[in-house]
Amino acid sequence: MKRLLALLSGEAPGLALSELKSILHILYGTDSVEGVTGRIVHINANISDAGAITGRAAYVKEIVEPIIYSPTYDVGGAVDIGESELLRGSRSFAVRAVRLGSVDCDRVAIERWLGGVVLSSYPNLKVDLSSPDIVIQAYITESGIYAGPLLSRLKYSKLEARRPKMRPFRHPSALMPRLARCMVNLTRVRPPGWIVDPFAGTGSIPMEAADMGYRVLAIELKRWIARGCLANLKWSGYAERVELICGDATAPPLRGRFQGVATDPPYGRSTQLSDRNIERLYLSAFSSIAELLEPGCRIVTAIPQQRVNPSLLEEIGFRLLEQHPIRIHSSLTRVVCVYALGS
Repeated sequence: MKRLLALLSGEAPGLALSELKSILHILYGTDSVEGVTGRIVHINANISDAGAITGRAAYVKEIVEPIIYSPTYDVGGAVDIGESELLRGSRSFAVRAVRLGSVDCDRVAIERWLGGVVLSSYPNLKVDLSSPDIVIQAYITESGIYAGPLLSRLKYSKLEARRPKMRPFRHPSALMPRLARCMVNLTRVRPPGWIVDPFAGTGSIPMEAADMGYRVLAIELKRWIARGCLANLKWSGYAERVELICGDATAPPLRGRFQGVATDPPYGRSTQLSDRNIERLYLSAFSSIAELLEPGCRIVTAIPQQRVNPSLLEEIGFRLLEQHPIRIHSSLTRVVCVYALGS
């Protein structure tokens, strides 16, 4: 298959790009991509199933087979169109165009123009705007127009169904499914490897990890929250895929070796930390968890920017690889940090 085009979420393009590269590493052993615009990237890999990418993703919105490129928005100009087996084998199509960024142009005119371009090269097709066999997705960017058959699209409804407000047990600090899912992807662990969440809370990360086929070990200190987490796991249908322990992350009652960590630690505002301050809690917990991990593992965690410096965990030998600030509300910004264990 020709190299593909991925559309990243505009909510957090940097985090989305990192997620895409991590998914490619998990599925195909490569993270090679080539930037085109802030939200569009070329995938440099022999992709056999584009749906596998968006099926795992939280911030990768669409995958397209790029067959058309125009550096201008001149709807009267000539443009080359590439070969597509999908178009050869289809009966009908429709063009859908979206403007990305501050592009000023006539979107409908561009859709009509691209429709004519497709018909001139694929006379077997007819236009069907209501129920086409194939959608030609066009991205109008500041560097030109990119278009081609839409191969797969992120299904938001699946993630929306697991939002905290939909669960039987709720807590104000619960992580949203999209961010939880992205953090699991950033570990780069291949299923059915083990993902550890030492601060499981209401179960956002364990649910997403289980949904993607991982074996999950979840630890929660407070018994009443652990019971709520279990209720959420049963509600989601993933209770049998998660080992839930009511225990202390600073002294986990565990043996063995695990492949990665994805977790959202307490950030202090609504959580009692007894006599330990939040930095000591983080250092103690992650030091203990590190002893259970295989060398080279990734640890992905959401750190409260206002209270903890992401470099803190470097004191215990973690290497900070990436950091992505995500604004939750006016008084809280979580920084999604990716660390590597060891040199």
